[in-house]
Amino acid sequence: MNWWICCYWHEPDAPMDPVGLVRIWAMADALTAVGETVTVFAPRYRSALAPRRFCTVPIAMVPGAVIRPISYAVRAFFSALWRGLRQRPAVVYYRWSESPHPLLLARLFGATCICEVNGEPVPPWGASGWRSRLTHRLASFALRRCDRVVVLTEGLRQLVRMEYGVAADRIALLPSGSDLALFHPREKIRCAQAAGLDPACEYIGFVGSFYQYQGLATLLEAFARMRAKRPSVRLVMVGDGEQAAALREQAERQGLSGLITWTGRVPYERVPALIGAMDVCVAPFCGGRGETSPVKIFDYLACGKPVVASAIPSVTALFSQSNGVVLVEPDHAELLADAVLTVLNRPDDSRRLGAAGRVFVEERFGWEAIARGLRDLAGQTAGHRQKPLRVIVHNAGESV
Repeated sequence: MNWWICCYWHEPDAPMDPVGLVRIWAMADALTAVGETVTVFAPRYRSALAPRRFCTVPIAMVPGAVIRPISYAVRAFFSALWRGLRQRPAVVYYRWSESPHPLLLARLFGATCICEVNGEPVPPWGASGWRSRLTHRLASFALRRCDRVVVLTEGLRQLVRMEYGVAADRIALLPSGSDLALFHPREKIRCAQAAGLDPACEYIGFVGSFYQYQGLATLLEAFARMRAKRPSVRLVMVGDGEQAAALREQAERQGLSGLITWTGRVPYERVPALIGAMDVCVAPFCGGRGETSPVKIFDYLACGKPVVASAIPSVTALFSQSNGVVLVEPDHAELLADAVLTVLNRPDDSRRLGAAGRVFVEERFGWEAIARGLRDLAGQTAGHRQKPLRVIVHNAGESV
């Protein structure tokens, strides 16, 4: 089938290459690997210009907080419209955004429209007042009219059904996953040396964007408690974000600066080696994180690392100690510190956790399995999709 994937994403603090597009590239590559034809319409970032085995259409955007998403939507729509006159899509897949242009394109060309909801459309930390109400109405309008809505967690399934009025039989649960060829167990000493770290130290690691809901202030408090009991422990913070300056200031106040490695944003292909240098990986989400797919945990586990994570609903629905994840109550630095130290103090249990996590991801959450699931979903939906709109295009001499 011919797939179009539409994805607007912007991080104000990372205008060159938002990490939010990583899942899109992985999904497009996996669909291509199972024999699908894929075209991705993405904002013109560095990653959109990289050579890939599928077609990428970089969409230039006009700077400015308000005009940026509008310029993407308008330019992506007309670029896709022109391409569709030459070769129609069978599936238009898009990650939820406030623009309805992917839904309109699907209706114009008679394609199956699938919307992915990977987080709350109106998250608790987002806009408020009239903007929140408007976004909620847009989400309700679009999600009820898509042929299928793909959600990444059970909590999102319930939210989309109850809050946005989507019929239960039109919602498909398809969790996220990891690139098993890229993320795999590696020798710690070599990874530490390659990263410029001391192999004799023990490393606690976090990978992700530095946003408030990640619980990184709690992680720094927990690290200070760990250091008091285990002087050999160090912290590796991989990523960047709006909380970076505040976190560095917090580390300075607590006397931790010399014990933390701040890598900044790194290319995605370098992340597995950094995870390989870690002894324990953490996902200390805040209790008010809301519904989302805990992507980083899949990557940690794929690398064979034990994980300590906050017991928020989207995490507890998928993970437990039997598959490599030790769960702790969120927003409690002492509990987080104690859990990490327990894992470090029991190396045999730590290895078992890491091995169990790798097997768990291999069995259910590799990208090829996810791509096959998407392909099957699109095939099942094709016979029930809505009829295309009838639009006469005089220059092309055909109806679409």
